[in-house]
Amino acid sequence: MPGRTRANGEGSIFPYRNGFAAYVWVTKPDGRRDRKYVYGKTREAVHDKWIKLHQQAKQGPVATNAPTVSTFLTYWLTEIIEPNRAPLTYATYETFVRRYIAPGLGGKRLDRLQSRDVQTWINQVARTCQCCAQGKDAARPKLKRRCCAVGRCCQAVPSTRTVSDIRATLRAALTHAQAEDLITKNPAVPVTLATVR
Repeated sequence: MPGRTRANGEGSIFPYRNGFAAYVWVTKPDGRRDRKYVYGKTREAVHDKWIKLHQQAKQGPVATNAPTVSTFLTYWLTEIIEPNRAPLTYATYETFVRRYIAPGLGGKRLDRLQSRDVQTWINQVARTCQCCAQGKDAARPKLKRRCCAVGRCCQAVPSTRTVSDIRATLRAALTHAQAEDLITKNPAVPVTLATVR
């Protein structure tokens, strides 16, 4: 029988459903120890994730249960921004979250949000008519509808300044998620935007 190849607390890789899984013992933000799992189709893919998870565990606490982006943003607005910032700041952040961020990214798990997800989403926001996307024209009385609701798109895309402010809101929220050890890096930081003129 072969000897043990891993030390205590290193976790293991094993067959799971149609692929493989692995776990690593990590310290959670509340100080308790728990297993965190990674999954993949091949042993090699899981091994790479397993190595990354080991590195995260060495750097500090790791969250084992990650909320969705939408759940975290709700918490961030109510518990962090509303009691500690000016009412106008809260109102501005809440509007950006409700109209843009939650509909686009809200369903994603916070710990799985990647820079490429944010880049693709922000590019889409910048070129999407928000009158159509948010149903502004459809909300008007029938006789006052004049564009999106009657098949004539008004091309009301957000300004480059608005897009920049939306990204700044997301970046601020994700910076707080980092501070709470829910994510290891902020995926909104490397996102490239059009220059504000």
